[in-house]
Amino acid sequence: MNWQEEFELAMKQFHLPEPESQEFRLHYDEDGRIVMCSMVNHPTSFGYIVVDRTTYDNYFKYRVNVSKKVLEIIDLNIGISVKLKKSNRGYRVIKNHAGLILEAEETYKDVEYYAANN
Repeated sequence: MNWQEEFELAMKQFHLPEPESQEFRLHYDEDGRIVMCSMVNHPTSFGYIVVDRTTYDNYFKYRVNVSKKVLEIIDLNIGISVKLKKSNRGYRVIKNHAGLILEAEETYKDVEYYAANN
């Protein structure tokens, strides 16, 4: 028997373990808020609903209707939208960090302003 035949025989005897199956679960509390996500080693301490991978990846967009045990989309539109542009007055923010608005009593060395884009 040459090395190639020995290798093929060895490979036939070599068995890989079966991959653990993944089940995508969203775990929720008594109010329907999603408190945990799991694919393997699922906890038993919460109610859960089985979902597909896309829903699992976007869990923050959903809540669970506990009585019906179905997902509901959370309405994230709060109805307020103000477009801003750089300005010389308006909202004081930390330069290059427009999301960090400074209050009147706060000071910072590098500041820029944003105002409503009417």
